[in-house]
Amino acid sequence: MIKTLRKNAKYFYFLFFLVIITFVFWGVGTVDKPKVEYVAEVEGEKILAERFWRSYEELRRVYREILGEKASQMENTLKEKVLEDLINEEVLLWLAKKYKIEATEKEIQDAIINDPRFMRNGVFQKDIYFQVLKLNKLNPSQYEAYIKRDITIGKTLQVIASSKGVSDISDEIYIKAFLKSVKSNMSIKINREVLS
Repeated sequence: MIKTLRKNAKYFYFLFFLVIITFVFWGVGTVDKPKVEYVAEVEGEKILAERFWRSYEELRRVYREILGEKASQMENTLKEKVLEDLINEEVLLWLAKKYKIEATEKEIQDAIINDPRFMRNGVFQKDIYFQVLKLNKLNPSQYEAYIKRDITIGKTLQVIASSKGVSDISDEIYIKAFLKSVKSNMSIKINREVLS
């Protein structure tokens, strides 16, 4: 048998060479990059599906705690609400960037050290801060980025509300109308396939 293999070795080398050439030109299966799905795009900023579903699950949990069984009837409404909220956040961040509204380092630091989750006996504890972040699979720079984002959105909302002037309209109604007006002039694309 070994003699036969040695005698026909040149054919095996030829077949081996053909297989290698085939793999080089056609690849070894499809090696696609994982596709990052997004639910919406606001002026080029994508809202990732992962962020949408995380927000959706959190809101659904809150509704279940409040409404019990009736919460399941509202699932499609919740999806639309989460989508609208996330789009509004991106619009607010776009406005903040446009008008140079930003959280300061001091505001971020104050928000962290005054967060009751990181306190013991009313005093900020660095070890608790790091433990809570670790439990939530976050590092300090990620958490600070979230805080910066939230403060920036809050400051932008305050600027919008203060632009209302003296009016009988509530701040909430005014802000909704303002955002609707801004969104009508923006590029917003929704990827409905991901929402189903």
